[in-house]
Amino acid sequence: MIVGVLAAAVSLCGPGRPSFWYDEAATISASYSRSLNQLWQMLDNVDAVHGLYYLLMHGWFTIFPPTEFWSRAPSGLAVGGAAAGVVVLGKQFSSRTVAVSSGVVCAILPRATWAGIEARPYAISMMAAVWLTVLLVTAARRDNAWVWLSYGIALAVSILLDVYLVLLLLAHVVFICVFRRRRTVLLRFAITSALAGCAVTPFVVAAVGQANQISWIVTIGRRTIEDVTVQQYFERSPPFAIMSALVVATTAVVWLCTSARLVEAERQLLTLAIAWLVIPTGLILIWSAFVHPIYTPRYLSFTAPAVAVVPPTSAAVPRP
Repeated sequence: MIVGVLAAAVSLCGPGRPSFWYDEAATISASYSRSLNQLWQMLDNVDAVHGLYYLLMHGWFTIFPPTEFWSRAPSGLAVGGAAAGVVVLGKQFSSRTVAVSSGVVCAILPRATWAGIEARPYAISMMAAVWLTVLLVTAARRDNAWVWLSYGIALAVSILLDVYLVLLLLAHVVFICVFRRRRTVLLRFAITSALAGCAVTPFVVAAVGQANQISWIVTIGRRTIEDVTVQQYFERSPPFAIMSALVVATTAVVWLCTSARLVEAERQLLTLAIAWLVIPTGLILIWSAFVHPIYTPRYLSFTAPAVAVVPPTSAAVPRP
């Protein structure tokens, strides 16, 4: 809870200062300037992918004015929710120290603080990704039908919030298949995922049909390397990127030069985090290279909590 409050405070300490930029103006136009009927008509032609976010913000603006601060406040609160979720996730696998450290990294990660001061859905998608993963781990351990139902509902809602979150499901598949191979877990996970997928199929089809609205995205090139290694998570902060890389690299050297190893639970958390990072990023890059450009760093904000998990977990005191 304390880490979540800290993360929200970091994001909310100055979001009223920068003026709205183009995409934020689209949020105000869709959520504040339109009635629900007008919003629905708009989504039938454009921005269906952000429809749930616009609906949530429409409700928000019935209470709060559309100023810079109040328009961005939900994003700041969502970063707090994401950081709190990272702590909860970490505690299920590792020590309290590792869990809290991961939450603090999430709170100050440049991609998270950037998302927390923008009136767009990326911070909320981060929070959704974290808590969806927490639900997955809980469902796999308890193997209870009601928890699996909760996971399925959360999965469907998360995809409605950010269609790219369907790629997080693939990381969950890796975790289940590697570490939770009991027959009932596999069966319930498969059924839950399939039903959630069927439920959101019309939405995914509608979103894909509006793909021409992101025709401005450039093709994969040399700059993509910088986008993935720096901008995607560290948002013009190379020192933060270098520090994180040094932590992981130093730990790798220790592992290679000694007999130290992570305990099984920490290895599971690290595997889950790496799958969460690599699979969505890799698939979007491949699609952008060979089919149609859809990659831009902020679209992968939902993978940022995994970056917050990797350095503290990999730097945890290894066991002989």
